[in-house]
Amino acid sequence: MSRMSLARLPVGAKSRSPTTPDSKHGPFISLESGHTSPPREEACAWQPKPDHDLVSPLDSTPPSPSVSGVATPKSKHSMAWDDPPKSSTPWHGAEAEEMGDLGRAAPNKDDSQYDSIPIATGSMQSPPRTEGHFVDEHDRMEGDEILCKRFSRPPTYCDSRNDVHRKKHNWLSLSILALSIYSTGLSCLWFIVAIVQPRWGPQISSSGGILPSTASLVCAMFAKTIEISFVTVFVTFIGQVLTRRAFVKKSKGMTLAEMTMRNWVIQPGFLITHSETLPYAGMTLLGVVSLVATIASTFYTTASDALVAPKLKFGGWESRTLSGYVLASYANPPFARESCQTPLRDSDPAGVDAAGRACLEVQYAGQSYRNLMSFLGDWDAINRNGTSATVDISHRPVGTALLYDNTTLTSAWIEVDYSDTSKNSGDHGRIINNVTLAMPHPSVYDAATNPVNKILQPNDLSGVGEYAIKASVVSPALNVMCVNMSPDELAPLVYTEWPIGKNNSIDTLIPGQRIGPLDWEQYVPGLLETEWLNRTSVDNVFRWGEQYNRRPPVFQLFASQYPADFNMVTNTTAANDAIYVLTKSASITNYTLCEMRSWVSPLCSTHFNISGTAGAHMQAHCDDPEDKDSYNHVHPEVTFSVPVIDWKNIADQWRLSMDINGGVQNNNASNARILTQFVLGEPKLNPLLPSMAEALAVYASSTLIIGGHGTPFEHYWRHEKTQLGAPGALDPFRASIRTQEYTSGHVAEWQKVFYLVLVLVVVINLVCLAYFLARSGLVTDFTEPQNLFTLAVNSPPSEQLKGSCGGGPAKRDLVVPWRVAYASGANHYFFEEANDRPWRGKYSGQDLLSADTTYRGQQRSSYDRLSTSGSWMPQVWQANLSKLR
Repeated sequence: MSRMSLARLPVGAKSRSPTTPDSKHGPFISLESGHTSPPREEACAWQPKPDHDLVSPLDSTPPSPSVSGVATPKSKHSMAWDDPPKSSTPWHGAEAEEMGDLGRAAPNKDDSQYDSIPIATGSMQSPPRTEGHFVDEHDRMEGDEILCKRFSRPPTYCDSRNDVHRKKHNWLSLSILALSIYSTGLSCLWFIVAIVQPRWGPQISSSGGILPSTASLVCAMFAKTIEISFVTVFVTFIGQVLTRRAFVKKSKGMTLAEMTMRNWVIQPGFLITHSETLPYAGMTLLGVVSLVATIASTFYTTASDALVAPKLKFGGWESRTLSGYVLASYANPPFARESCQTPLRDSDPAGVDAAGRACLEVQYAGQSYRNLMSFLGDWDAINRNGTSATVDISHRPVGTALLYDNTTLTSAWIEVDYSDTSKNSGDHGRIINNVTLAMPHPSVYDAATNPVNKILQPNDLSGVGEYAIKASVVSPALNVMCVNMSPDELAPLVYTEWPIGKNNSIDTLIPGQRIGPLDWEQYVPGLLETEWLNRTSVDNVFRWGEQYNRRPPVFQLFASQYPADFNMVTNTTAANDAIYVLTKSASITNYTLCEMRSWVSPLCSTHFNISGTAGAHMQAHCDDPEDKDSYNHVHPEVTFSVPVIDWKNIADQWRLSMDINGGVQNNNASNARILTQFVLGEPKLNPLLPSMAEALAVYASSTLIIGGHGTPFEHYWRHEKTQLGAPGALDPFRASIRTQEYTSGHVAEWQKVFYLVLVLVVVINLVCLAYFLARSGLVTDFTEPQNLFTLAVNSPPSEQLKGSCGGGPAKRDLVVPWRVAYASGANHYFFEEANDRPWRGKYSGQDLLSADTTYRGQQRSSYDRLSTSGSWMPQVWQANLSKLR
C-alpha cells in the first residue's frame, strides 16, 4: 500500500517566515505511489514568527520548490493531528524567562548538527554550573535537536499492531467479566449474611467445625478479595466509559481530571495529594460514583469485619424443650447415700449403706456450715455499717450454696404473704416467725451441660462463651416456722412431763433436770387412727390433730429452765412430714419450737447463667406474676404444694451430722449458740439481724440441693420405681434459652453505618456487571498509564496544554476535553482536542490564556541539574562496597 512521507512541524507553533532559508523541498509532503520519499533533515529554527500560523503538512498540497517557503492554507479536509483554532499567542513566547534553557536552533555548517543559541543575553555566555557539574553546551543542544527531529514529522511509523477493540472471547474481556461476576456474587452474599446475621453454632467452635480464629481469617481473606476485585472491576469500568466516550466524534471527550478518577479508587490518598482535580471531576455523575466507590472500597474490609466476620454474640430468647436425666424421686434417702462420692463404699466393715451415710453426713456438715457462714457474712456487713435491711422478707438477704464447687446457687424467699410476723402474731396472739426458702433446681445444670441438648459450652467457644437458661421447673423449698411458747404450753409435748415419764425418767448431771430412758420412744403411743397424742394450744398453728391428720412431736426432756440457754433438742419421730427443733434463747423466758418441712414449689423458675470468664450461677426466680417461665405459668393446673414425707429422713441425717440434738446432753454447741440468739423477742423482724427461722432455713438448705439433685423437673414422679439405674430416664422440660454463639452481624449500634458500605459495593458491582454484559467486548483503556503514555507520545502537541510540560497540568489544563482520533491512512491513533475550550465551568467562556499571564515558567529549568545528578542508590551501594573492601 502507498505510504506517505511526512515532514512535521510542531503543531501549535508558528510556521517559519517565508524568508527563512529552506531546503529544496521544504517541510511538505511528498506523495508517490508505492514509493516513500525520506524527508530531508531541516534546520530547526525556534524564533517565533507571530505573523504566520502553523499549518499541518498533511493539509497542504505538495508545493513546487518555488513556493516552498510559503505557508499553504488549510485544505477542506483536516487531518487528525491538525491544531484546534489558534490564539494569537505564539506556542513559545519570545521572552527568555519563559523559554528557560531552550535556545534557538541553527544549522551547523560543519557537522550538520544543531547548535543551541541561547535567547538570553550576555549573562548566559559561560556554561551553567550545577552542583559541581558543568552543563556542557553540547548537552543543552541535544535536547533541542531531539525536539526538532521528533516534531518535524507525524508518527507514520506507528502503524498500530492491534485494533482498539477486544471481543468478548478475548482473555482480558473474560478475566474482567469473571472478576466482575466474582465480586458481584460474593459482595451480594456478604450483604445477605450481614442482613440475616446467621448463627454458626457448632460449625464455628473450638471443639468441632472451624476454629474461631480460622473463621475470622477466612472471612478477612474473602473480604480482601472482594475489595481487590471490586477495585479492579470499577477501575476498568471507568476506563471503558471514558475511552468509549473519547472515541465518539460528537461527544464531549474526556478530561485529565476525569482520567485521574481511577487513581481515587486505587490510591485514596490521591484525593489529598491532588485535591485540585476533585472540583473538576467530582461534580460529574461518574465523578460522584467514583467518590462513592472510593469510600466503599476503602472501608469494605472494615465493614466486613464489623458486619460479617463471626464474633461471639448473644442471640434472642427462644423457647425450647430441653431434657435431663432423672434418677430418683425428690428427697430419696437411699439415692442420696449412693450418690455421695467415697472410696470406702465397698470396704466399709458395716457395708455400703454405712459408708454412704458417713459420706453423706460429712457432705451435709460441710455444705451447711458453708451456707450458714456465707449468710452470716452478709448480715455482718449490714450490722457493721449500720445499713438497715428491710423488714420485708422478700427483700432481705437470702442464702447461697455451691454445686460442684464451681456453681453458685442463690435462693429466694417465697410465699411471703405467710411471712408477715406482725400479722401472724396478731392473728394467733404469739410471736410466729414463718419463712419459706426456695432453691433453684440443681439438675438444670446437668441438663444444660448434657450434649443431648446441643448447647455450646464456654469450652466450645474458646473458653469465653456464655449462655442463659430460664427453666420452667419446680424448685425445692424449705419451710421453717418458729413459734414462741411458754413452758406450760410445751408440757404436753415433753415425755418427762407425762405421768408415765415422771415415773420412768432419770436425773441428769444438771440439777433439777430429768431425761427419759434410752428407750423412751417405745412408751409413746403408736400410730392409731384414734391416737393423736396430747392436745396443745398451738394445734391450729402447727396443724396437729385429727382434722389435719398430723401428730405433734414428743421431746425427751424438759424442765422449767431446760434445755438450757443456747441449746437445742430435736424430734424426728413424729409420724408426719416434718422435723422439730426446740430451742432456748437467753434473751427471753419462753422457749421456741420450730417446725421444718419441704416440698417442691411451682411458684418459681430456675435461672441458670454460665460464662467462661465469670463462672456459673443459678438462681430461683419466684413469686413473679410476669414470669412466663415459672412452672405454674406453664402448668397452670398446679396451684399448691404437698410436703414430701421422705424429706424428713433426709433432714434426720442432716441434724445428726451436726449434732443439733446436743441439747439433750447440754453440750452448749456453737451452732446452737449462734442460732438461738436469732430468736425473735418482739413480733417483728430485726432490720440488722436475721431471724431464727431465716438462719435455720439457710442452715438446712443443703438438704434441698442434695435431695433435689437428679430428681424430676415436674411436681410428681412419673416412673414406677422411686429410683432408676444410671444414667436414668430423659425427662423433658420447657425452657427459654439465650445462647452466645459465633454470629455474623454488628455488635454495637453505631456499626450499622457500615451497612451502607456493603450496599454501595453491591449496587456498583451490579452496574459494572450489567455494563460489561451489555458491551460486545472491551476497548483499549487509554486511562491506563502505559496506554496513555503510548498514545500521548505519538500524538501531536497542543497549545491547550502550553506550559504544563514541566510542572504538570493545573487548573484549566485539567478540564480541556480530549478525544481519540484515528488516521486510517497511517493506521494511527492519537489525541486531539474535542473543543478549543472546556465545555463547562469557569474556563468554558475563556480562550487559551496567554503564556506570559498564566503559564509563566521559572527563570531557568531544573533539568540541567537533575540530568547531571546521580542516583543516591548507586552511591550508597558503592559506599557500602568500599567499606566491605
